[in-house]
Amino acid sequence: MKRLLLLLALASQALAAPQVILLKLDDVVARRVGTKPVSDRWQKTHDYLIAQGIKGSFGVITESLEKDNAMYFQWLKDVQAAGQIELWMHGYKMRGASDTGEFEQGTAAEQRAILAKGEKLAKEKLGFSLPAFGPHWSGTTDATDEAMEGVPEVKIWLYGPAKPKFFKRLSIPRVMALENPTFVPDAEKFIAYYDKHAAQKDVLVLQGHPDQWDDKRWDGFTKILEFLKSKGVVFMTPSGYLKKSQTPPTP
Repeated sequence: MKRLLLLLALASQALAAPQVILLKLDDVVARRVGTKPVSDRWQKTHDYLIAQGIKGSFGVITESLEKDNAMYFQWLKDVQAAGQIELWMHGYKMRGASDTGEFEQGTAAEQRAILAKGEKLAKEKLGFSLPAFGPHWSGTTDATDEAMEGVPEVKIWLYGPAKPKFFKRLSIPRVMALENPTFVPDAEKFIAYYDKHAAQKDVLVLQGHPDQWDDKRWDGFTKILEFLKSKGVVFMTPSGYLKKSQTPPTP
């Protein structure tokens, strides 16, 4: 009887648990010109999330860590140290329109070298590893799956397969994004799709590209976040969700 009551209590907790949202915001690089570490749009996104108390994650193109840039590196360090926004690895190269996706080609060893290079740069330039990964403008292959298993620093695959063949850590599939179409946070489209396809999911990874948001797109982004807050969701960092998923519920 005690075991049955415990199981019922755990089931009740699971049903009552709020949906977890992981904001996957892509393509952090250093500002190309000027005296600021990142673009005004990235800074605006950062400041908004901090002011609203919303946790999220920023995907760093690790090629941006190659050239010494003390101001940019310090910005990244400060973002990570504050604990509200987590940095993650968004591949190495910023893809051009004529390029093939970085993780759509190459052997597992070649792709593992790309991931390992990104982790090495993060440790050398920032002083910490990047525990989550999602490719920049690229599909993935079985070689990616195998490569990731060989890079122990990578513990979370954002928009990964539901059942990876090789990767034994946390993989969270794509259900939807913040944007529809890409680069355009459209609150009306988001809400319609969310209500139909995503409202009952335990966790959602929501991708967006802040550097592409003009004022109209920004307005769509903030309306989406207000809608999600009205649903009682919990915003987490990828590592925060990993820790939660590994922690047994309290009886």
